[in-house]
Amino acid sequence: MPSTTTDSDGTPSGAGKRRAPLNRATVVAAGRRVARDQGLSAVTLRRVAAELGVTAMALYRHVGDKRELLVAMLDDVAEQLVLPDGDGSPSDRLVLAFRALHDHLTAEPWVTEVLKAGELFGPRASRFVEHVLALLEEAGLTDEQAADAYWALWWYTFGHLSYLPALRPEGRPARHELMTRVRMNDHPRLSRMLSRPPRQAVAQDAFVPGLQALLRGLLPD
Repeated sequence: MPSTTTDSDGTPSGAGKRRAPLNRATVVAAGRRVARDQGLSAVTLRRVAAELGVTAMALYRHVGDKRELLVAMLDDVAEQLVLPDGDGSPSDRLVLAFRALHDHLTAEPWVTEVLKAGELFGPRASRFVEHVLALLEEAGLTDEQAADAYWALWWYTFGHLSYLPALRPEGRPARHELMTRVRMNDHPRLSRMLSRPPRQAVAQDAFVPGLQALLRGLLPD
Protein backbone atom coordinates (compact mmCIF):
# COMPACT_ATOMS: atom_id res chain seq x y z
CA MET A 1 0.00 0.00 0.00
CA PRO A 2 1.60 3.33 -0.97
CA SER A 3 2.42 5.76 1.85
CA THR A 4 0.42 8.95 2.21
CA THR A 5 2.34 12.16 1.66
CA THR A 6 1.41 15.67 2.48
CA ASP A 7 2.04 19.02 0.91
CA SER A 8 3.95 21.74 2.75
CA ASP A 9 0.79 23.10 4.39
CA GLY A 10 -0.27 19.72 5.79
CA THR A 11 -2.86 18.88 3.17
CA PRO A 12 -2.73 15.25 2.01
CA SER A 13 -1.16 15.13 -1.45
CA GLY A 14 -3.74 14.73 -4.18
CA ALA A 15 -6.55 15.96 -1.94
CA GLY A 16 -8.71 18.84 -2.96
CA LYS A 17 -7.43 22.16 -1.68
CA ARG A 18 -9.27 24.11 1.01
CA ARG A 19 -11.07 27.26 0.06
CA ALA A 20 -9.27 29.25 2.76
CA PRO A 21 -5.55 29.19 3.56
CA LEU A 22 -4.44 27.53 6.77
CA ASN A 23 -3.55 30.20 9.28
CA ARG A 24 -4.29 31.01 12.91
CA ALA A 25 -7.64 32.62 12.08
CA THR A 26 -8.93 29.60 10.15
CA VAL A 27 -7.73 27.25 12.90
CA VAL A 28 -9.56 29.29 15.54
CA ALA A 29 -12.72 29.46 13.42
CA ALA A 30 -12.63 25.68 12.97
CA GLY A 31 -12.19 25.22 16.71
CA ARG A 32 -15.27 27.32 17.35
CA ARG A 33 -17.28 25.32 14.82
CA VAL A 34 -16.32 22.05 16.49
CA ALA A 35 -17.16 23.46 19.93
CA ARG A 36 -20.56 24.76 18.80
CA ASP A 37 -21.56 21.68 16.82
CA GLN A 38 -20.06 18.87 18.91
CA GLY A 39 -19.39 20.33 22.34
CA LEU A 40 -16.29 21.43 24.16
CA SER A 41 -15.06 17.88 24.81
CA ALA A 42 -14.71 17.37 21.03
CA VAL A 43 -12.19 20.20 20.70
CA THR A 44 -8.86 18.50 20.16
CA LEU A 45 -6.12 19.40 17.73
CA ARG A 46 -6.78 16.15 15.88
CA ARG A 47 -10.50 16.89 15.50
CA VAL A 48 -9.91 20.50 14.45
CA ALA A 49 -7.34 19.32 11.91
CA ALA A 50 -9.90 16.90 10.49
CA GLU A 51 -12.39 19.76 10.25
CA LEU A 52 -9.86 21.65 8.13
CA GLY A 53 -8.74 18.65 6.09
CA VAL A 54 -5.13 18.80 7.25
CA THR A 55 -2.84 16.73 9.44
CA ALA A 56 -2.72 17.47 13.17
CA MET A 57 0.96 18.37 12.85
CA ALA A 58 0.05 21.21 10.50
CA LEU A 59 -1.81 23.00 13.31
CA TYR A 60 1.30 23.29 15.48
CA ARG A 61 2.55 26.06 13.20
CA HIS A 62 -0.38 28.17 14.37
CA VAL A 63 -1.32 26.97 17.90
CA GLY A 64 1.05 25.24 20.26
CA ASP A 65 -1.47 23.07 22.08
CA LYS A 66 -5.12 22.76 23.04
CA ARG A 67 -4.79 25.34 25.82
CA GLU A 68 -3.47 27.94 23.39
CA LEU A 69 -6.26 27.10 20.96
CA LEU A 70 -8.95 27.56 23.62
CA VAL A 71 -7.52 30.93 24.70
CA ALA A 72 -7.44 32.04 21.06
CA MET A 73 -11.05 30.90 20.63
CA LEU A 74 -12.12 32.85 23.73
CA ASP A 75 -10.25 35.90 22.47
CA ASP A 76 -11.99 35.62 19.11
CA VAL A 77 -15.41 35.53 20.78
CA ALA A 78 -14.48 38.53 22.96
CA GLU A 79 -13.26 40.53 19.98
CA GLN A 80 -16.53 39.97 18.11
CA LEU A 81 -18.67 41.26 20.98
CA VAL A 82 -20.24 44.54 19.88
CA LEU A 83 -20.48 47.03 22.73
CA PRO A 84 -23.75 48.89 22.19
CA ASP A 85 -23.74 52.63 21.84
CA GLY A 86 -26.59 54.67 23.13
CA ASP A 87 -27.67 57.55 25.27
CA GLY A 88 -29.65 57.19 28.43
CA SER A 89 -28.65 56.65 32.03
CA PRO A 90 -25.67 54.53 33.05
CA SER A 91 -28.17 51.95 34.29
CA ASP A 92 -29.85 51.75 30.88
CA ARG A 93 -26.49 51.41 29.14
CA LEU A 94 -25.38 48.72 31.59
CA VAL A 95 -28.50 46.74 30.73
CA LEU A 96 -27.65 47.07 27.05
CA ALA A 97 -24.06 45.97 27.64
CA PHE A 98 -24.91 42.88 29.68
CA ARG A 99 -27.77 41.94 27.39
CA ALA A 100 -25.38 42.12 24.43
CA LEU A 101 -22.90 39.94 26.33
CA HIS A 102 -25.62 37.46 27.31
CA ASP A 103 -26.94 37.14 23.76
CA HIS A 104 -23.41 36.82 22.38
CA LEU A 105 -22.44 34.02 24.76
CA THR A 106 -25.78 32.21 24.42
CA ALA A 107 -24.75 31.47 20.84
CA GLU A 108 -21.41 30.06 22.08
CA PRO A 109 -22.38 27.79 25.03
CA TRP A 110 -18.94 26.20 25.13
CA VAL A 111 -17.52 29.48 26.43
CA THR A 112 -19.39 29.07 29.70
CA GLU A 113 -17.97 25.57 30.06
CA VAL A 114 -14.42 26.84 29.63
CA LEU A 115 -14.92 29.69 32.08
CA LYS A 116 -16.40 27.39 34.71
CA ALA A 117 -12.98 25.77 35.14
CA GLY A 118 -11.68 29.15 36.28
CA GLU A 119 -8.30 28.96 34.55
CA LEU A 120 -8.68 30.32 31.02
CA PHE A 121 -10.18 33.51 29.65
CA GLY A 122 -9.83 35.71 26.58
CA PRO A 123 -7.58 38.71 27.33
CA ARG A 124 -9.59 40.80 24.87
CA ALA A 125 -12.59 40.51 27.21
CA SER A 126 -10.86 43.29 29.20
CA ARG A 127 -12.48 45.72 26.74
CA PHE A 128 -15.93 44.77 28.05
CA VAL A 129 -14.83 44.99 31.69
CA GLU A 130 -13.36 48.46 31.15
CA HIS A 131 -16.60 49.59 29.47
CA VAL A 132 -18.72 48.37 32.38
CA LEU A 133 -16.44 49.88 35.02
CA ALA A 134 -16.60 53.24 33.24
CA LEU A 135 -20.41 53.14 33.32
CA LEU A 136 -20.42 52.19 37.00
CA GLU A 137 -18.05 55.08 37.72
CA GLU A 138 -20.33 57.40 35.77
CA ALA A 139 -23.22 56.18 37.92
CA GLY A 140 -21.39 57.47 40.98
CA LEU A 141 -19.67 54.39 42.40
CA THR A 142 -16.19 54.43 43.88
CA ASP A 143 -13.52 52.13 42.45
CA GLU A 144 -14.17 49.59 45.18
CA GLN A 145 -17.95 49.76 44.77
CA ALA A 146 -17.62 49.51 40.99
CA ALA A 147 -15.48 46.38 41.31
CA ASP A 148 -18.00 44.74 43.64
CA ALA A 149 -20.87 45.75 41.35
CA TYR A 150 -19.09 44.40 38.28
CA TRP A 151 -18.63 40.97 39.88
CA ALA A 152 -22.23 40.87 41.04
CA LEU A 153 -23.44 41.65 37.52
CA TRP A 154 -21.06 39.14 35.94
CA TRP A 155 -21.96 36.35 38.38
CA TYR A 156 -25.65 36.96 37.74
CA THR A 157 -25.07 36.79 33.97
CA PHE A 158 -22.77 33.78 34.21
CA GLY A 159 -25.22 31.91 36.44
CA HIS A 160 -28.03 32.54 33.97
CA LEU A 161 -25.92 31.32 31.06
CA SER A 162 -24.84 28.25 33.03
CA TYR A 163 -28.44 27.18 33.63
CA LEU A 164 -29.68 27.56 30.07
CA PRO A 165 -28.41 24.09 28.95
CA ALA A 166 -30.57 22.51 31.66
CA LEU A 167 -33.66 23.78 29.86
CA ARG A 168 -32.91 21.86 26.70
CA PRO A 169 -35.43 19.09 25.92
CA GLU A 170 -32.88 16.26 26.17
CA GLY A 171 -32.43 16.87 29.90
CA ARG A 172 -36.09 16.89 30.86
CA PRO A 173 -36.94 13.15 31.06
CA ALA A 174 -34.30 12.57 33.75
CA ARG A 175 -35.41 15.62 35.74
CA HIS A 176 -39.03 14.54 35.45
CA GLU A 177 -38.20 11.13 36.90
CA LEU A 178 -36.41 12.73 39.85
CA MET A 179 -39.27 15.13 40.49
CA THR A 180 -41.64 12.17 40.93
CA ARG A 181 -39.75 11.47 44.16
CA VAL A 182 -40.80 14.83 45.66
CA ARG A 183 -43.92 14.78 47.86
CA MET A 184 -45.77 17.62 46.16
CA ASN A 185 -48.54 17.66 48.78
CA ASP A 186 -45.92 18.92 51.22
CA HIS A 187 -44.83 21.69 48.86
CA PRO A 188 -47.90 23.43 47.40
CA ARG A 189 -46.02 26.53 46.25
CA LEU A 190 -43.40 24.44 44.50
CA SER A 191 -46.16 22.41 42.89
CA ARG A 192 -47.80 25.55 41.49
CA MET A 193 -44.47 26.86 40.21
CA LEU A 194 -43.69 23.58 38.46
CA SER A 195 -47.06 23.61 36.75
CA ARG A 196 -45.45 26.27 34.57
CA PRO A 197 -42.02 24.74 33.91
CA PRO A 198 -39.26 27.10 32.76
CA ARG A 199 -38.56 27.09 29.05
CA GLN A 200 -35.45 28.51 27.46
CA ALA A 201 -37.41 31.35 25.85
CA VAL A 202 -38.99 32.24 29.20
CA ALA A 203 -35.61 32.12 30.90
CA GLN A 204 -34.18 34.45 28.26
CA ASP A 205 -37.02 36.89 28.87
CA ALA A 206 -36.38 36.78 32.63
CA PHE A 207 -32.76 37.85 32.29
CA VAL A 208 -33.30 41.58 31.77
CA PRO A 209 -35.86 42.13 34.59
CA GLY A 210 -33.51 40.38 36.99
CA LEU A 211 -30.60 42.48 35.74
CA GLN A 212 -32.60 45.67 36.22
CA ALA A 213 -33.56 44.67 39.75
CA LEU A 214 -29.93 43.93 40.58
CA LEU A 215 -28.85 47.32 39.22
CA ARG A 216 -31.46 49.10 41.34
CA GLY A 217 -29.82 47.61 44.39
CA LEU A 218 -26.27 48.35 43.26
CA LEU A 219 -26.52 51.91 41.99
CA PRO A 220 -27.19 55.04 44.02
CA ASP A 221 -30.61 56.65 43.67
